Amino acid sequence: MRSALYRVFLALHMANLRLRQGLFHLYIARRKHRLAGADLSFLDLSRANLSGADLREANLTRANLAGTNLTRARLHGADLSGADLREADLSGADLTGAHAAVTQLAAAKSLEGTILPDGSTYRIQRSSDGQMASEPARDRQLRRLNLADLAGTALRGSDLSWSDLELVELPGVDLFGANLSGANLIGANLAGANLVNAALGDAWLIRADLRGANLIASNLRGADLRHANLRGALVTDMQLARAKSLEGATMPDGTRHD
Repeated sequence: MRSALYRVFLALHMANLRLRQGLFHLYIARRKHRLAGADLSFLDLSRANLSGADLREANLTRANLAGTNLTRARLHGADLSGADLREADLSGADLTGAHAAVTQLAAAKSLEGTILPDGSTYRIQRSSDGQMASEPARDRQLRRLNLADLAGTALRGSDLSWSDLELVELPGVDLFGANLSGANLIGANLAGANLVNAALGDAWLIRADLRGANLIASNLRGADLRHANLRGALVTDMQLARAKSLEGATMPDGTRHD
């Protein structure tokens, strides 16, 4: 009896939450042309209709925008740090000067005609027969975003787990406490980076430049460090012993690992 009443209560509670979310989305949709500079951080805006919305300089930090319709939205200078853009439709949106990581944008449903943070316009690559290009071609175009702006800046505590950051240039970046578990950092330039207490478990760090990086208290369990350059890095033997492979890596003292 008690369990049945609990199930009824839970069902009513969930229905109430869905109703409130629906009403909130309706309210936001009606005000979407007057959201410039609004603080929408941490809000659940998933699947909301924000097409054509004026979100210039808006704070969307950690907002849930999964599946949200942001076609032709004006996001000039908006802060999208940590926002969930999975399956969001950003077709024709203006992201000039917006704070958004390549990995976030790559998760979007569509970027056709989107003005990217560096001011360039995203166009779908098509082959000679008119077919849409493969996903790797899209990834390469996204990587051309100006990631140099992140060099030496703070990404402390950010969640970049399982991100594709191959060949990224981030010398001196502050990734204290960041989650980079399983991330693709093949050939990445992380020279002088602050990786104290970072989670690098199962990360791909093959040929990564980690010269002078601070890896104190970072988790390297299962990390692939083949041919990585660790010269001058602050890291203990115990940490390195947990790595998946150190084959051909340059060790902190300058010696080459067998």
